[in-house]
Amino acid sequence: MQVPAALSADRVTILAYGALLSEASSRLTFPALSNFRLVRVSGWRRLFGMSHLFLTSQGVADPSCTRRLAALSVEPAEGCSFVAAAYEVALDDTQRASFLERERGYEITSAPFRELHGVDDRLSRLGVICAASSDDRLVVPAGLPHVFGWSPSSGLLPADVYLRHCLLAIGKIGGEAERSFLQDTLLVDRQTTLASYLEGGVRERVMAVRPPESMATRFGG
Repeated sequence: MQVPAALSADRVTILAYGALLSEASSRLTFPALSNFRLVRVSGWRRLFGMSHLFLTSQGVADPSCTRRLAALSVEPAEGCSFVAAAYEVALDDTQRASFLERERGYEITSAPFRELHGVDDRLSRLGVICAASSDDRLVVPAGLPHVFGWSPSSGLLPADVYLRHCLLAIGKIGGEAERSFLQDTLLVDRQTTLASYLEGGVRERVMAVRPPESMATRFGG
């Protein structure tokens, strides 16, 4: 198993910005995680800019009939920041393999973060983050035109089941984290905020969607 440098240490800080904002979801991969809290990641942009590989592979999001296929990713962007969750994990090879399988397709790298609250909130440290990769580093699944290669004008939109899960998870946290998720998360055009996308009844439609029973725990917020 080839392990990214960011995951090579025995103990690391994971930065979670999408589905893993849910502590319950994070514990599906890292049952013994500790110190789950909120932090701010700077110099990176959070956006719905990639295909959701799991949902498309399971037929829940069908690229032949919709552009509502997107999962979250992050990319370096000067002047941007967002609130994420952070937690510490002690890694062994089994946990590394589980994490890499769950986050298949991403580039696992490091990003700077600061504590959102506390005495050391001015100190920057590095955490492990799942960043946007490129299609030339992947085998693009049949039926998908792109994983990461979506242009700003492509019309790619968040996958409903995934977006509902993220909204449920961030709604439980509330406060600054929820505000950041709505205002600091962009669509693939890098202009439209998630808050704007959810206007005009879109939030209500998304929240009415239910995942298949087999995915209820994974996508239950």
